[in-house]
Amino acid sequence: MTSDTAIEEAEAAIARLATPPMIEDPYPLYDAIRRVDRVYESTTLGAYAVTGYKEVNAAARMGNMKNGVRAATTQRADWQEHASLRLFLRALVNLDAPEHPAMREVASSVFTPKAIREMRESVEVLARRFVDDLAEQAKDGRPVDLVPTVASPFPVAVICEMLGVPDSQGMLFYKLANDWTRVWGGGNYSEEELAQADESVMELRGYFSELFEERRAERRDDLISAMLDQHDAGRIDDEDLMALATFLFISGFETTTNLISTSIYTLLENPDQLELWRRNPDVTASAVEELIRHGTPISGTVRLTGEDIELGGKEIPAGRMLFLMTAGANRDPAQFTDPDRLDLTRNEGGHVSFGGGPHYCLGANLARMEAQVVLPLIINRFSSIEVGGEVEWRTAIGLHGFEHLPLTLSE
Repeated sequence: MTSDTAIEEAEAAIARLATPPMIEDPYPLYDAIRRVDRVYESTTLGAYAVTGYKEVNAAARMGNMKNGVRAATTQRADWQEHASLRLFLRALVNLDAPEHPAMREVASSVFTPKAIREMRESVEVLARRFVDDLAEQAKDGRPVDLVPTVASPFPVAVICEMLGVPDSQGMLFYKLANDWTRVWGGGNYSEEELAQADESVMELRGYFSELFEERRAERRDDLISAMLDQHDAGRIDDEDLMALATFLFISGFETTTNLISTSIYTLLENPDQLELWRRNPDVTASAVEELIRHGTPISGTVRLTGEDIELGGKEIPAGRMLFLMTAGANRDPAQFTDPDRLDLTRNEGGHVSFGGGPHYCLGANLARMEAQVVLPLIINRFSSIEVGGEVEWRTAIGLHGFEHLPLTLSE
């Protein structure tokens, strides 16, 4: 029988995980929940907290789920009065059947594995450019912030090139998109953040509208032109076009920005693994997967049961919210040996960082490829890498990464 103390600890852990700012090291909190139950019905949440690997994996793949964040957002009576919430609820990540399969098909037809593979050479060129910038700024021995120098602008430049967004506008779009994503948690934002998100979304819409008009006048070999072809064929309307373009932009950088910064920090905390990678570049693919597992850039997602289901031995009725805690699942000791340990050669089954089933992350292969390119460039370019000042973690619930990561570097 579970003790009252264990239940109190689990409820306290859930309350902390659901309250901004995002905690730097949330993993002991997931452990506290999992000690009570892998599928835990929380009185604090009024929902189920799912921390078991097999259970998160199974729930993510179920076709009878609805998008829980969408449900949470629409519980706000005035959601239609906010431009940021209206566009957010049209984003691919928030759609349910029958809209989701139709939009996913359109997105998959333009954001294809072939298009990602063909970007490899451009990604390598861009990565070298930003790592060269990092080296140049580090020449005098002063700390250089990895986030605005590489972790943010590199993936933004990649997705801008794919979409056809002018390079000069990329970081402006990034700033506006970051304002918008603060309301993507389903309720963990202030009224001030919502007002800023509304303002930034209107500005972002204006920029993308201009790009659409430019491509209507002259098509190019980019994703915006491909999306316009889908629009002109009647497969998506004006609002779907806007939602898809802005979502692809965000999905092209959000995970990778967090992944780059947390990976470098984690490697510095595990110098034996850093040296292993330097000595053996053949581990690059498994190293990136392990860093994605260990650091889980986006720590969870929410689903709503569309019908009665069985999960983890529990009968869960329709209409109940599930918090799929992917970061917790990625450290489940029932799945991974010594799960808190970084092991770049680990081979114990895949992580669940990119979700699964109908909502599997569309940008997963792009994030993998970018990390496989840029991380080896950084660790092999600099013989010495050290944290060079006070780090600042991101505060948005669900996003695990850095706002600032100052480093001192020498070649």
